[in-house]
Amino acid sequence: MTSAAPIVVFDFDLTLTRWDTADRFFRWLFRREPWRIVPLLIAVPVLGPFFLFRATRKWPIRFAVWVATLGRSATCLDSLAQEHVEAVFAGAEPVFFQAGLEQLQSHLQQGHRVVIATGCLKLLAQRLLRHAGYGHVPLVASTLKPFFGGMVRHHHCFGPNKIRMLTEEGFAPPWAVAYTDHHSDLPVLRHSAQWFLINPKPQCVSYIDRALTAKGNVLAWR
Repeated sequence: MTSAAPIVVFDFDLTLTRWDTADRFFRWLFRREPWRIVPLLIAVPVLGPFFLFRATRKWPIRFAVWVATLGRSATCLDSLAQEHVEAVFAGAEPVFFQAGLEQLQSHLQQGHRVVIATGCLKLLAQRLLRHAGYGHVPLVASTLKPFFGGMVRHHHCFGPNKIRMLTEEGFAPPWAVAYTDHHSDLPVLRHSAQWFLINPKPQCVSYIDRALTAKGNVLAWR
């Protein structure tokens, strides 16, 4: 495999995985220490209206992440992520779509440069992939940084920012193939010769069809 090999970009949550892994992780953190829900309830009158608009929805989510990590060091969060990953893999429900992993493996066997780009936390996605046997696949993901006793977003691998972060990691566009479940990856699709929508919602398909002249293929990985 050389640097001239086709680059294939996979989204992670709900593309390779069966659920939003970061959401599930933070809900797990709150269940471990229910007292952390109290600050969220107190903040509802102020932050609740922000959920009404897509552009402002990030602020209550960021606050929830800060509360979930309050008083926890990076080392502690790493340990909790490992504990969570072991718990979900011990459960009855598979974490990954088998068809998704097979498709990823197919690209690897063809000598393609495969990279996973996700808004999921890197510390969580790394462990999930490693547990599934794909820890060797390059990963570009979101990171956190300390802030007033907790953690907040540092680099968010989402939307247009995916292009910048992929480029910085040596996976600059154009890309040969892209796989995603969500229209937030439209910036990535614009720079991809071919793309696939994984279990997309009807509104996602409509949005992308309106935005792009060429249509992608829909795959049902269920």
